[in-house]
Amino acid sequence: MTIELFPSSSPDSVLLPRFAATVKERSLRSFLEILNANTITTFFQEAPNLRAFREALVRDNTEPLFADDSSYDLYRRTVPVMTYEEYRPFVLRFQEFVEPDVVPVSKVTNLFAPGIPAFIAHSSGTSGGLPKWFAKYGLHPNGRRTCCAIVEKVRPKTTDGTLCVISSLLTKKVLTLAASNGEPVVRIPVCPVSTGTARVHSGRGVLNDRYLLPLKDPNVTSPMAVCFIPNFKTFMIIHTLFALADRQLAHISCIFATVLRDLYRTVEGNWNLLIHSIEDGVIPDLEGLDGLKEHLQAHFSPNPRRADELRAVGRDTSTPGWMKRLWPNLRRVVATTTGAYATILPEMRHYVGPDIEIHSMGIMATESYYALPYHSLNGELYRISEADDFVEFLPLGKDREPSLLKGPWEVVTGESYEVFLTTHDGLWRYAVGDIVTVVGFDPRDGQPVICFAGRTSGDFRLQHTVIPEEDVVDAIRAAQIYTGPIAEFTATADFRKPDISHGFFIEVQDVLGPEASLAPEMIKIHLCASNFNYAKDLEGRRIGPPTVRVVRKGTFMEYRAWKIEQIGSGFVQTKVPVVTWDKELVAWLEKRVHTELQASCKEQGSLIDKLRSRAWTLVPYLLSVVLVLVSTGLGLWALA
Repeated sequence: MTIELFPSSSPDSVLLPRFAATVKERSLRSFLEILNANTITTFFQEAPNLRAFREALVRDNTEPLFADDSSYDLYRRTVPVMTYEEYRPFVLRFQEFVEPDVVPVSKVTNLFAPGIPAFIAHSSGTSGGLPKWFAKYGLHPNGRRTCCAIVEKVRPKTTDGTLCVISSLLTKKVLTLAASNGEPVVRIPVCPVSTGTARVHSGRGVLNDRYLLPLKDPNVTSPMAVCFIPNFKTFMIIHTLFALADRQLAHISCIFATVLRDLYRTVEGNWNLLIHSIEDGVIPDLEGLDGLKEHLQAHFSPNPRRADELRAVGRDTSTPGWMKRLWPNLRRVVATTTGAYATILPEMRHYVGPDIEIHSMGIMATESYYALPYHSLNGELYRISEADDFVEFLPLGKDREPSLLKGPWEVVTGESYEVFLTTHDGLWRYAVGDIVTVVGFDPRDGQPVICFAGRTSGDFRLQHTVIPEEDVVDAIRAAQIYTGPIAEFTATADFRKPDISHGFFIEVQDVLGPEASLAPEMIKIHLCASNFNYAKDLEGRRIGPPTVRVVRKGTFMEYRAWKIEQIGSGFVQTKVPVVTWDKELVAWLEKRVHTELQASCKEQGSLIDKLRSRAWTLVPYLLSVVLVLVSTGLGLWALA
């Protein structure tokens, strides 16, 4: 069943009986398609974690082709949850080179899924570790190209203006898979998942890159050559230049909200250069344009009228809607704004103005795009996709016992879960590291509707305290009352004093608020209220109070450029971690601090007085919550 239209109502609070069987049927159909296709693979036949499942299939004489529950029941009981450590020994076969970047094709054929992968996706290494490699196969066992819905969101069809897609086609390297006689069989790129997915859907193989350079897609602002610029700063300037020169721009599409932020900050920071280039029709001499400038110049002409129009708008961003004034035809922005990216949303809204639609992208991981927006204009709610991969849920706080994982038909509204994936790219029950909360079920077909709650790796673990990523983000949101809008941040352990502290590096949208020094105290109050162990550790002086250091404007954009240079690609996927333990990153940020926020005892007392003075406003709300809980309890008692 394909869902084309967005729902006209809120999610159902329970999975309706008429949908329960079909949700299970769709989910198990996806599981069986994956299982049937992947039983021929090396991973299925050799992975130690699948041994019990293989033996159970033989012992119980269960054929995967039987479309019933028996295969999944065995899988559920016998296959443990896995991490990258179980995957690593197999994917490393792509690095067993007989010559530089040459791999015997016999070693990797049918490795995780039938055939040869379309590309190798590498993660961004956000957590501070080495980037992980994942083999990505272009077709689902049911014959569909994967991630179709996501690609349609990234490149929506438009007939009423032009589209700016901030994307890169750069690869980290290209692997040659060779026959036993040394002859190349196929070449596959190692690249970010967004780059590889775009290549699969457009049919743009790495051998054809030189033929792409002179081209420009109709209704897209940037020519193809922009997607091959190796320098991040130049990449952003040239993308921005072509977009700014086009008055008819109607849609801007990027993977993450941070990329959009880099776009409008690039306009601000390079205003004169951009205006002069548009007026003269000359691509500026910038680093990284060797062999590309002539292809860019072929699509760029003088436009003094547009330059004058932009000068009339000016670079004053203090009034909301600056981007709408730059592009009068702008109507839609597509970007991921959930989780840690939610802190950027107020600044985004200021720049685009109140009338521009901000569409959500979906929950995207290197391993799988497993959830799409429930409604495109709601960046918080997502619907579990039934089309590509098989999704399971482990109730938060439970041991990772295989039998405790639940299917999409078994989850409960209001409960939080850790997400596990069995994908068409390999029969492994992978802990993707996402935490989601079920908020209901799609009234059209019963698929679970979720909100993203955070990452297991994003938890802030210090002393006896584990602060969930969601609470870290909420604490930063609370601090904005005094700092003004915080555009981006990261948190880390602060070891500068004997009492280790929860430290925060923040970058504000404009200037610090007049009471910004109260931000650390506000964060402390928020964390104490949300986490009992934090309050006890603070009281027992096992930790010190939180610290907040303000970095200069543009620091996190510089971080992405710095990280990209280290990785070698991933322009639109490099993320700022919510919590980092990367000492190199922390040292890098410390060099860019211009203010540390510290409240005097008098100011702290003033904050407490303010909170007390506002406490009475919470009473009606708390009473209403109590009444709802009581009435719900009475209702359940009556049903019992």
